[in-house]
Amino acid sequence: MRAEAQSAAQASATKTASFAARPTTTKPVKMSVPTFDGKVSDSLVFWVREIEIALSAGQIYDARAQVAFALSNLGGRARAWAMARETATPGYFTSWSFMEQELRSTFLLANAAYRHRSIFLWCKQGKRSLQDYVMELHNLEAAMVGAPLSEDVKVTVFMDGVRTGPVRTELFRRQPKTFNEAVHIAMLEDHCVRSVQGHTAHVEANEGPTPMEISLAESARPQKTQRASGRCFGCNRGRHRQRERVSGTNDGPDRFRGVVQLCDESQCC
Repeated sequence: MRAEAQSAAQASATKTASFAARPTTTKPVKMSVPTFDGKVSDSLVFWVREIEIALSAGQIYDARAQVAFALSNLGGRARAWAMARETATPGYFTSWSFMEQELRSTFLLANAAYRHRSIFLWCKQGKRSLQDYVMELHNLEAAMVGAPLSEDVKVTVFMDGVRTGPVRTELFRRQPKTFNEAVHIAMLEDHCVRSVQGHTAHVEANEGPTPMEISLAESARPQKTQRASGRCFGCNRGRHRQRERVSGTNDGPDRFRGVVQLCDESQCC
């Protein structure tokens, strides 16, 4: 029995090893990348990253093929600049890395990192939603390539920029150590606050008495009291009655309704 168990274990291990040794073949994935026209320099950083992802997904490893793929996703003055380089010197862009350096030196401002860092330090939530505020901070952080800020600075800027309210209170209570932790705490608290506010508004809208016109209540009260007490509609006294006079309309004169017995008082008859 023991020998059989050992042989079964060895067979299972051999099968697992042979399965793991099989080469994994993946098909290339074609991705669409937006064109970079050179008008907005800040978008160059994100465009470069999208090109790198597309090259990896499409399994494009040849240097000239990578350059051709990047050239096909240029537009406007950026494409005119690149084609001028290629026309003047065929094969000017020898590799994608060299082309990336040329694009950065031409279209990316020299003080781009300083400008993004300055905007990041002064960024506030204001009247925007927390999601929009976090998205702007992430974009500014991604644009500061080569000169990242420390975690303490990013956490301080984020906590000071959050609008006064439950989210800010929760952040100062928890005291997060990293920027991602602070964002996670803030997003969770914001979701809880919005869920409670939406539930409270729904309950207040569905519960409670239905409002009524005060004039209708006041006009209906005297008639009900007079009819119940048997008082005269004319002088509001007891022991005699008078028909209730109803004002006429455009179709006819005044008419009477109610008890037929007339009032004994002279002012009521």
